[in-house]
Amino acid sequence: MQNPDPIDEVNYRRNDNAEDPENDQDTYHRRPSNGLEVLDDTKKKLTWRQIRLLLISSTGFFMDAYDIFIINLVVPMLGYVYYANSTPPNKVPSAVQGPLKGMTSLGQLIGQLSFGYISDRWGRKKIYGVELIIITIATIFCATSASAEAGLSAIAFLGFWRLILGVGIGGDYPLSATITSEWAVANRRGQMIAAIFSMQGFGNVAAALVTIIVLACFKTPVNNNVVNLDYVWRICIGLGAVPAVATIYARLTLPESPRYSADVIGDQKAARKALEDQKWVTSEDGERRRQTIDADGNGAEYEKNIKVINSNVSQTEEDDSSYKEHRIKQQQDFRAYFSKWSNLKVLLGTSLSWFLMDIAFYGINLNQSIILTEIGFAPSGLSPWDTLFKQAIGNLILSVLGALPGYIVTVFTVEKLGRKPIQYLGFFVCGVLFIILGAAWFPIRSVNVALFIVLFAIIQFFFNFGPNTTTFISPAEVFPTRHRSRAHGIAAASGKAGAIISTFGFNALADVGGPPGAETFLPNVLIIFGVIMLLGMLTTVWVPESKGKSLDYFERERLNEGGIRSLFRRSRRTGNDEVE
Repeated sequence: MQNPDPIDEVNYRRNDNAEDPENDQDTYHRRPSNGLEVLDDTKKKLTWRQIRLLLISSTGFFMDAYDIFIINLVVPMLGYVYYANSTPPNKVPSAVQGPLKGMTSLGQLIGQLSFGYISDRWGRKKIYGVELIIITIATIFCATSASAEAGLSAIAFLGFWRLILGVGIGGDYPLSATITSEWAVANRRGQMIAAIFSMQGFGNVAAALVTIIVLACFKTPVNNNVVNLDYVWRICIGLGAVPAVATIYARLTLPESPRYSADVIGDQKAARKALEDQKWVTSEDGERRRQTIDADGNGAEYEKNIKVINSNVSQTEEDDSSYKEHRIKQQQDFRAYFSKWSNLKVLLGTSLSWFLMDIAFYGINLNQSIILTEIGFAPSGLSPWDTLFKQAIGNLILSVLGALPGYIVTVFTVEKLGRKPIQYLGFFVCGVLFIILGAAWFPIRSVNVALFIVLFAIIQFFFNFGPNTTTFISPAEVFPTRHRSRAHGIAAASGKAGAIISTFGFNALADVGGPPGAETFLPNVLIIFGVIMLLGMLTTVWVPESKGKSLDYFERERLNEGGIRSLFRRSRRTGNDEVE
């Protein structure tokens, strides 16, 4: 009997008596000698090592959210410091606000595409932690942005360094999602990825809390001289570097993903060692696995051939021409794989859903201070300190009442409800409420500001108990290991393309039909966001449900549909030692 190369395909035994072999997870089993079956053991409980992985990944996302959304609270301060004499006074012009907020999204797009590609090409371990180094350096330079003696202003330098900051944050998306997915068991995978992403909610809360605390410390100096806000915004931004510094070492020392080692490199020994080091399996588990013979009676022979393959890997990795050939085949495989409509539609479904969601999500969350001012919660007629303090309080209320609970509910329900039902629900509820808020903007604002806050908080809840979280989870699950990080990066970058459109266009669109800064068209912008969210329900149709499914399921499904088995094989044959 022929023994497959583990790079060519994931090897399965099939139960011919199964009622629905294409969808029944129990009818497919990875050969015992592969060693990754422990990741599909639904009886496994979270260990300290797995919790440590969550902390390593989630701390980065906490900082990512803090750095992204702190600009929503900082921009009004910049208006008082640098645009006191502009029209309208004390407000950053729309032509500056959009690019300033959008530079991070542009950087994220670059980081998501580049880090996603590099991660699939050279492995997760080699670059996990580099993104935090970039974020730390960029955050420090953001906080210390200053004007040149002649030429560029502090705002221009701030925008540049937020672009670099975005590259690092963007890199964190495919890396953290893919690594967590590949270390997780099937019945906990969505929950673990959602837990990491939920740190965005805590990052939002932290951004508001830090702003409140720093403003409180500077109340007297700011009231005496509004220019002292220059200290406040720099401190608020600079504190975002602290979580990154605390996490860099842990990320740099994390072992390679066992699935990448086994399914892409073909190094079964490294995969098993990683599982043992991280306490997924014990040495006793490994001994029992080595003694296991599969139903066909060829488990021992397969184990022997794996050792031959791994031996050949070490020999051929030194061959530059073979290595280059492997990279060419890798790129050919990517194109061939997504040339199949059955595979391409999954990438389109995840990417377009994320694109549509981020148009509304970033359009709202990067401009909450503007909306709070327009509804009268933080009116601009107050003193600078009072206005900024109320804006921070309003952001905190919306985060605590809406955004944060949405993340938490998703963590505890995503494995019970599934990804697609949550995504459908979120798109629908947010779409309907945006249209209601836009259509009834003036009646609601004139009657009860609290009602507006409640409805807005509900939108924030269903953003996060909805597509904001699920669009992050699904791309980390529904693609094969060799393309997972790159495909996730493409989907995430599509989302950031939507965010760029929104952040660059929101302020300009909101001013249509009125003087600059009046936000005359804002109610109609909300209606547009509502229609966009409803369109997201259509693109969700192309996204497969991954609840309860092993990653091997998508490895097998996509391999069978893609028809590519031997292109993505690291050249490890010398002479006539082909293992077949």
